[in-house]
Amino acid sequence: MDSIPQPAASPYNGRSLYYVSKYRGAVDVQPDLYLSMQRLGEMYLIRAEARAQQGTNLSGAASDLDAIRERAGLLPTHAATKTALLDAILQERRVELFGEWGHRWIDLRRFGKTAEMASRFPNKLPWSDTKLLLPVPGEEVRINPSLGQNPGYF
Repeated sequence: MDSIPQPAASPYNGRSLYYVSKYRGAVDVQPDLYLSMQRLGEMYLIRAEARAQQGTNLSGAASDLDAIRERAGLLPTHAATKTALLDAILQERRVELFGEWGHRWIDLRRFGKTAEMASRFPNKLPWSDTKLLLPVPGEEVRINPSLGQNPGYF
């Protein structure tokens, strides 16, 4: 885990922010920032989520989730409803894919839980819902003035 020193001004007050560097130094060459990797565990979790979202194969979703949990030496899941399974899958994605290429942010966005999670850490990142949107490139706004800018950007 590495850290980034922060400004002395409020709200950071000189505290360091920590970030994961899971694969740093794991290869001899500079890693490609756009490297894409899929692991078998992730495939099981994707299929489990798809089955749970469809709601027609909850036992299959639980079976896929249990395949990951069994490999890790954990007990099978007790989740049986669609909501409980989706929560269990989100938690399993959190621990299984920890520190891998922004999976957590994408998962939180997809599950609609970004604001809920980010607002838990006000000292780390002052949160506002406008941070869920990226700015529209200035050139695009110039070309099409009726496009407008997303809230929170100038």
